[in-house]
Amino acid sequence: MLKTTIKAAISSSVALAVSVLPIFAVDNPIKFGSIEELIGGIFNAILAIVGALALILLALGGIQYMTSGGDKIAVEQARGRITSAVVGLVIVFGAWLVINFVGNILTGKPLI
Repeated sequence: MLKTTIKAAISSSVALAVSVLPIFAVDNPIKFGSIEELIGGIFNAILAIVGALALILLALGGIQYMTSGGDKIAVEQARGRITSAVVGLVIVFGAWLVINFVGNILTGKPLI
């Protein structure tokens, strides 16, 4: 029962976080002038979603860390969650750098 309630709360929080992303505030996000703009738009959406998920995981890891009550297993799980979220952000930032570098070489301007 409690797990179902927690899953529902997390799902609702993620849906709320995703629904307020700036990518959804655009009038017509499908209107792109070139393939470069389309690829840039897709990557911007992916980066926004991944960034929001990383922040949620960081917050959940922090909450789990604070509520662990000194339990070694819970503390290690919280540290693992926080570490995974930070590593994920570093990977996404690295992908952003590579995409901009390749886009700059191919088109003369960054894709994102």
